[in-house]
Amino acid sequence: MQTDTLVTYLIYQLRSAKGLLPRLAFTDDPEDIHRFRVALRRSRSLLKLYAPDFYAIEEVLKTIFKPTNTLRELDVLLLSINNVKYPNLYKQLQAYRDEQYKTTLTAAYITRSRSVLKQLIDELQKIDTVHSDRMLIKKARKYAEKADSAYSKIGPKSRSKELHKLRIAYKSVRYALEFLKESGLTYEKKRLKHAKQRQEELGALQDAHNQLEILRSFCETCSSAECMTLYKLRKKAYKKLLKATRSNL
Repeated sequence: MQTDTLVTYLIYQLRSAKGLLPRLAFTDDPEDIHRFRVALRRSRSLLKLYAPDFYAIEEVLKTIFKPTNTLRELDVLLLSINNVKYPNLYKQLQAYRDEQYKTTLTAAYITRSRSVLKQLIDELQKIDTVHSDRMLIKKARKYAEKADSAYSKIGPKSRSKELHKLRIAYKSVRYALEFLKESGLTYEKKRLKHAKQRQEELGALQDAHNQLEILRSFCETCSSAECMTLYKLRKKAYKKLLKATRSNL
């Protein structure tokens, strides 16, 4: 039976995620959860783009991925805070982050995720569909062009939801182009660089928004005045960044 390039890549990503699960239970390294999430996100993006008929697999992966959203957002927020300038806030956020890790990455979560990933890998190995290299390349290029077309229609009055949707589109383009490169099909150097730039541009805005939301919620129970001080500064910075991003568009 002919090996399918897409299925081979998907299995590799899911095995990578599965292999990281034991580490998640015993480490507080932000990079581990990040690598775990990227492997799942790559898989979900490629399934949506190339194999929409396998929507059930993508939906199952979502149930594993979604609980880790807050963990990653807290890690990104902590990395952006000066612990010397905001010592009390940083300490309380760190404690909150550690508690979230414990309540999310439980033994039950690890066991279930390992079982689910194993089942999905087994299901993928049974698939006898073969996607032609030509189709894989053509579809990625077409999706990249579609993202660029959507980007060209964005203007200064565009809403945050539109920008967020566009960021996700460019992230999917990036994963598709990286898949083509890593699988030895083609290296779309300019397209890949372009997609990364657009993703980072729009990602900075989304990260700022997410951090602001976490701070707003955290300040309601935080005992340190540093929280509200930082929140107000971040709110001004976010509005400025939003305005600049819209103007650039």
